[in-house]
Amino acid sequence: DDSMMLPQGSIRVGVNGDVRSWADFDEGTWWVQDCAATLPGIVLTRALHDKHSGDLSNLRVVDMCAAPGGKTSQLLSAGFEHVTAIEANSRRCHRLKKNLDRLRFDKDKYDVVVKEGQKWSPTTTVDGILVDVPCSATGTGSRRPDVLRRESDISELLDIQELLANHCAEILPAGGIMVYATCSLLKEESEDQVKKLVEKGLVETLPIQSSEVPGFQDAIDENGWMRVIPGVLDGNLRSADGFFAARLMK
Repeated sequence: DDSMMLPQGSIRVGVNGDVRSWADFDEGTWWVQDCAATLPGIVLTRALHDKHSGDLSNLRVVDMCAAPGGKTSQLLSAGFEHVTAIEANSRRCHRLKKNLDRLRFDKDKYDVVVKEGQKWSPTTTVDGILVDVPCSATGTGSRRPDVLRRESDISELLDIQELLANHCAEILPAGGIMVYATCSLLKEESEDQVKKLVEKGLVETLPIQSSEVPGFQDAIDENGWMRVIPGVLDGNLRSADGFFAARLMK
């Protein structure tokens, strides 16, 4: 077995093939997630943990654009009081529900909502929002070359990203924390969207610290945002997908 523990807590398995044939699939003891894709959930959880003296049990968080459910699963595993998972695509939402069922999370601890994120508003206060926006997915191009898009596609995505980011900032209460994330290598989908949000005065950066993301500390830029570029990080993290994450506070 060539499995190994990665610095941020994932296990890289040394097997290929249909994941449904892997050990303990039906028992729901694990889920599949690229190691870079775990970072937004890690830094949101860490900030809320520190802000609330380590007690997450009374906090409610939202996972926007939640399918297939890796980040929702992270948040549920962290011990929040409640997680709301929002997904606009009904087919992807069905997959999300199936994944959460397999993992056997307490159904009282989460809701799955089929709705466009920018049209959803909470009925109770939310403490944190993770918004991994629809994007060009150019960071996953090494294993999914089909994702590379036309310029017209990008333009449409930029509008959706800005709508989602603005809406999340607006529904967040004062002191609330959000993480804006993409699996894109394009600045206009990532850094530029966060700059616009900050310049509007809706949120301010809550810098990501090296100690929070072992192995990925070289991916933190001068703003305290994270930019993971495939093939750049050392050793076992070289194969991580391209990813961007910025942590923001209202």
